[in-house]
Amino acid sequence: MKLNRINVLGWLIIIFLGICTFFLKEELSIFTTGLGGLICVIIGFTLAFYKLRKS
Repeated sequence: MKLNRINVLGWLIIIFLGICTFFLKEELSIFTTGLGGLICVIIGFTLAFYKLRKS
């Protein structure tokens, strides 16, 4: 699978969330816990595994 900009952006979001969860849990709690964190993870994985359609 060839990575494009959309996939790279998704992986960057996932890596950012992982770092925030590990180091900055209290400072960025809106992104690391609860419904906000779940939405960010879903967006990240959707972008990371998105496949472009050939037209």
